[in-house]
Parts: sequence; structure tokens; C-alpha cells
Amino acid sequence: MKPLTPQIQDLSLPSNRSGWPWDTAPDPLPATMPDGQPWPRISIVTPSYNQAHFLEETIRSVLLQGYPNLEYIVIDGGSNDGSIDILRCYAPWLSFWVSEPDRGQPHAINKGFRRATGDLIGWVNSDDTLLPGALSHFAKAHRRNPEALLLGDVTFVNAVGDPIRTVQQSNVTFAAMVKIWQLDMHWCQQGTYVPRTVYEQVGELDEQLRYVFDRDWMCRLLAVAHVDYVHAPTAQFRVHSASKTIGENDRWLPEQIVVTRRYWDRLPRIDRRRALAELELSSVLTYINITYRMDRRRGLQRLGRVVLIDPRMLLAWRFWMLFGAALTPLPLLRAVRGLAPSDLGGW
Repeated sequence: MKPLTPQIQDLSLPSNRSGWPWDTAPDPLPATMPDGQPWPRISIVTPSYNQAHFLEETIRSVLLQGYPNLEYIVIDGGSNDGSIDILRCYAPWLSFWVSEPDRGQPHAINKGFRRATGDLIGWVNSDDTLLPGALSHFAKAHRRNPEALLLGDVTFVNAVGDPIRTVQQSNVTFAAMVKIWQLDMHWCQQGTYVPRTVYEQVGELDEQLRYVFDRDWMCRLLAVAHVDYVHAPTAQFRVHSASKTIGENDRWLPEQIVVTRRYWDRLPRIDRRRALAELELSSVLTYINITYRMDRRRGLQRLGRVVLIDPRMLLAWRFWMLFGAALTPLPLLRAVRGLAPSDLGGW
């Protein structure tokens, strides 16, 4: 029988690795919750494809939570980079794993969710990690509020794990998720867990979407459920050039428009032309962002498209802030970054 909670001594330690989740981990939780009730079953799915460089750290961060009622499923898309060797190494503590071709990330997550039996479900991408004690925080919040979507704090880290900033999730509502261009919401998938009862109401991720399937799913979830914020650090989101979030961010806009159009009829008094212009304006941040990369020419082209969609955007202060950023020398832009309003996305 598989041990429920492997400990540090049960797992081999790669050379030259230290800290969480390598040679330190929280103590295993008691067999029951403080009130004597069983811990809710938490099912976690990790979709992966050719992420051997990060995969082991992800797996250890889940297994070493010390959580007594964990179901951990890894769905690999047929990797050829050494990922399968890592999965075989940790197989004794995985509830299920498979490596076979799939139709992309949402398909892999759906495959995992179909096998999941937990009271609470979520996914951890193979380049992200859980933080110590995360599952304990989610379990206690779920016991207090069993029908709520649970949102915990998420720390952004770079490719080697150095912290960049921490996001405290807030104002996550159906309206804010649909009107994502307003940038008045802080939401991170990495800190999101969903009760099974709510998942069964809304169904699976849309496998036709490559980039914003999580936002589409959240729109459906928020239409039927409320949010409970877990005010504790729960996960790390890794920012690196090979990820879809960074490496392919300039391809997201068409899908953002598709998802917005799916739900804008449910909101009163949406100015559709303005909404499309605002989405285009938000995409400018992809090209005027000193954290990831700068492409001023394409940023200015996008600003021109914004005006073509809706000339009223010439009266928007954010348009001119981004226009000014596109023309500002990079050293000066870095110098004034700390003075920029938070809703400019940290450009």
C-alpha cells in the first residue's frame, strides 16, 4: 500500500539541491483535523510535457506537504526529455501517472480531473510549485466554507526560484473576470482550488482554447459560486521565457476576445466596441514590459489598432501612459517603474 505522506527520508535527494522542497519540509499533519474530523480529500493534477528541468521540484512540493488525504495525478504528454525517469522515481507516491500523447494542456488537466475523487480539486503546472503548508490552508478553508472557490496568495519567481513579487488575490468576481481589461482584479490560477460540487456544475476545461482556458473556466465557476480568500502563501508561479505565459503572450489576444464575447451578454450596459479596444490596449503590455521584454515597434502598432477600434481611447489616460512608455528610453523607464500605477501591470 502506498504511504499517504512521504517524508524527506523516503525520497532520494538530488545533489546540490537544498531548501524547500529538497532537504526541508513541514512535519506531517495529524491523522485528523483539530476538531477530530477527517481531512478533506484534495486531488491535484500536474499536466506536463518536456519539463524535466522543473518537474521534480513540482512533484516534491506536492508530495512533501505532509497532507494525510492527498490524491496526486500526473499526466505527461509523452515527454522525451527525461521526465519519464523522474515519474518512475516518484511513482510509489503518485496516485496515478501516465505518459502518452495528448491534445495539449487543457486536455491533460481534464484527463486528470476525470480520475480525481477529491472533495477539492486543482492543478499545479509542471514548472510551478506549492509552498509549505498550502494544502493545510486550503483544507481548513474548505471545511469552513465547503461551497466556496478558494484563492490563496501566489509568489512570482524567476527561472531559478528567486522571488519577484507576491500577489494577494482580490476582487475576483464574475464581472471582473469578464472585464479583465479593467485590471482591477488580482487572480492567479496557481492559488485556485475548486470544490468538487462546483466543478460538477460547470464541467471541464475548454480544450479548444490553448491560452485562456483557465479564465474561461473561472468565468463559469464564478457564475455559480462565491470566493473565499486564503490569506496565506500557497504557491509559486515561475516566470521563464519557455512558458506560454511569457514566450507566447503575444498570441493570447484572439482567445481573450473569444472568452469575453462568450460572457459579455450576462453583464449590463457593456460597450462592446470599447471593450474590444480595451482588450487591445491591455495586450500592449506584452510589448512594453521591462520585466520580460521590450518590443516598442509592435507596441506602437497595437496602440494604433486601439484607436482604429475606438477613437474614444485617445481620451483614456492609460493609452497615453503606455504611449509614453513606448517612447521612453529603457534606463529612464526602469528608473520610474516604481512610480507607475499598479494597474499598468508592472511595465
